[in-house]
Amino acid sequence: MIGMLLCLALLRIPGVAAATGTGTAESPVMGALAPVLQTRLSSWIAAWTAISPDFDLRRFRMTLLRNVAEEWVPDSTVLGEMHEGLRSKLYVTSPDATRALYPYATISFVTRNERTIVGIGTDSAVMLIDLTAHRTMWLGQCDLGCGFQEAVWLANDRAIIAGYEVDLNDANCPNNRACRVTPELLLYDFTRHVVMIFQGPAVSGGPQHDYTVQRIHDKLPNVAFY
Repeated sequence: MIGMLLCLALLRIPGVAAATGTGTAESPVMGALAPVLQTRLSSWIAAWTAISPDFDLRRFRMTLLRNVAEEWVPDSTVLGEMHEGLRSKLYVTSPDATRALYPYATISFVTRNERTIVGIGTDSAVMLIDLTAHRTMWLGQCDLGCGFQEAVWLANDRAIIAGYEVDLNDANCPNNRACRVTPELLLYDFTRHVVMIFQGPAVSGGPQHDYTVQRIHDKLPNVAFY
């Protein structure tokens, strides 16, 4: 509990005192954030709830708290790059418009005969982009057993990445729709250089890569996919 209260203080989340005092939320952090995330992650929450009707952010438990090294790659964005107009439609820009989260950083764009198509091989990397200094930093990378699906800002220095982790110990995984999948939320505080990972109860047949593909389709409706 001491560790959890420390996290709450670090992240300066409004309404935390009420969440910790009443005991109505299994996770004080998620109890405080749930009203905001219900709106900002509505599609993601709806996808999980459609499969697991008792899906509840307040049931998420913190499984990891760690420091995040700030390792920027300088001059790693190219102004005027031919696909930047399409790629930027997938960015989630901070409230002050100085940074962007790129939750689909592994997709590729190819233009042939004046026709651009998008390749979505995996959803295994998310990037932070400094839009003023034209530099980038990897926030998360994972193997085929997990992926990133959504990103939202809570403030100019705090953000959440939503994703999933496949239970590879499940005999149904990874090729059966009954495979158990765990929903995950990565809560970043860029000022304090920390990340907390929260996991909800595993869901049989939970949303995986297909959800990510659909979200990219929604954002790029006029672009062909391969």
